[in-house]
Amino acid sequence: MPYQFGKYVRRPFQYLFASMLIHYDKAEKLYKDLHAQDINDPEKLDQQLWMQEKAAARAAFIMGIAAIEAFTNNVLTDHAIRSKEDIPKNLLFHSAQKGQKLEKWRLIDKVYFAPLLCNEILSPPACYFDRQSAAFRTFAELVEIRNSIMHGNSFPFLVLIDLTDATNKVIMDDFQLNFWPLSRIPHDFSSFNFKCAETACKYIAWVRDSLVKFIDRVDQKYMTHEQIKLISPIIADQTATKDELLKNWKSYIQDDSFRYHQSESV
Repeated sequence: MPYQFGKYVRRPFQYLFASMLIHYDKAEKLYKDLHAQDINDPEKLDQQLWMQEKAAARAAFIMGIAAIEAFTNNVLTDHAIRSKEDIPKNLLFHSAQKGQKLEKWRLIDKVYFAPLLCNEILSPPACYFDRQSAAFRTFAELVEIRNSIMHGNSFPFLVLIDLTDATNKVIMDDFQLNFWPLSRIPHDFSSFNFKCAETACKYIAWVRDSLVKFIDRVDQKYMTHEQIKLISPIIADQTATKDELLKNWKSYIQDDSFRYHQSESV
């Protein structure tokens, strides 16, 4: 059987979205199992189950935002047909964008401008995302939540405490100040549970699906498949054995293809 060298580029967003769904499904099941118990009785509550449910929910959220970042970066790399210099300066949101490289932009700005950079017609960005819409502003808040988690930011949390006994039991924490205003996700990330992940993943999916809809060249194959690119001529059995190919593989790959392969790995 003849041989031929090939290469593929694994797009990380595919696996991040898959990870988001795996953790989401796990969090949903754990949430249902947890609420089958008496959650108001700490003595009966399975603390391990309680921790696992929150951990799965948090993982779904983190994986989802990471997936959007990876997806946006990949879309801009693979499908951008113009540079940031083509964007009218009056459409930019802050002066730092003018001097920064595109890859250094904030995630929310890359998401917002990706359709503009990846389509032939240079239209105002409002033709794609409405930056003032509740959905887009909620996604922007989710990115801010992710950033606050990564940077370890802490927030004051308001509680009402029952002082009738020595336990100082918290009996009320449902105050507006305790929540992010749009998503209603608690500032205290340890309280993040499946219902928070459910809200977050809905907007994460909305951004993903909107980008797919807005950018003509992003199809289902791009979202789910890995394509192998052939980078060598066909090598017949009588020319070299498999062991020889593996030992001297550089000599069988076309120079241009090999240089391209090397540059991608840097």
